[in-house]
Amino acid sequence: MERILVNRQKIRLSGHQTFAFRYGWMEKGVRFATGDSSFSDDTAIVSLGVGKNMVESIKYWCEMAGILADGTSTEFGSLLLDEKKGWDPFLEDNASLWLLHWKLVTNPDFLTAGSIIFNFLHKNEFSKLDVMEAIAKYIDRNDLKMPTENVAFRDIDCYIRSYAGTRRFEKKQNNEESFGCPLQELGLIHQMTDAEMYRFAIGPKVTLPAEIIGFAVWEYLSKIKKHVFRIQEALYHEFSPGQVFMLDENTMIEAINSLNSSPKWGAYFSFTETSGIANIQCTLSDGNELLKYYYNRGMNE
Repeated sequence: MERILVNRQKIRLSGHQTFAFRYGWMEKGVRFATGDSSFSDDTAIVSLGVGKNMVESIKYWCEMAGILADGTSTEFGSLLLDEKKGWDPFLEDNASLWLLHWKLVTNPDFLTAGSIIFNFLHKNEFSKLDVMEAIAKYIDRNDLKMPTENVAFRDIDCYIRSYAGTRRFEKKQNNEESFGCPLQELGLIHQMTDAEMYRFAIGPKVTLPAEIIGFAVWEYLSKIKKHVFRIQEALYHEFSPGQVFMLDENTMIEAINSLNSSPKWGAYFSFTETSGIANIQCTLSDGNELLKYYYNRGMNE
């Protein structure tokens, strides 16, 4: 199996201060960074309207999602969240949450518990211990230093809460969690009757547009410097669209065929099957054009 990012990634299991990111945090982080303000300034607490730990957490989530770097907005951050010209400055389209999810768990610099959960477990049901074991295997394989179990479990717990939420009785004990996390809207992880186990929702995603899947295909192939890959790689390889979005084969093929039937993108995406070998092809040169067209679809029609 070809690993497209793993060898360049460092393990990062802290920085969020145990807070899952909340509604408004990403937008607020970009607005704050657009000015001359710094997250390290004492005034950040007043400007962002949160406590010191939450200031650090906002910075962490914005950086991990690729919308901030070195305290300033990235190209992606500006394209998506610029207050005047951004595609979706207030994250009103669930497609944007799918996009942020993709960026979070395919971060090219850092591997987190979130990255492990969506890329390395390769099982439909899992526990926090399963995630811990996968982290330990990655660290051992790459000759890295294992953090303390407490640090690792806090990261695992934070990412699982970000996607699966918190059980009702736990919410009553901790009002901080009642705010929820936007990523829960994706419905990717569900807590099972056994409170220790979680289950991925594998298959079609009603709020996931074909254009976002197409962008993920383009970005994945760009990183491995190819224009085509087998359907099995698209579905099951680490950091692939199928793994990150938890898609089944039919959903992936339908998305590619939808793009192929589009007058705008038909020349750039195709699904072919020859002699039992199924391939997905993407010859798009800039995936941002796909996103731009999607978000401006009202003006394009």
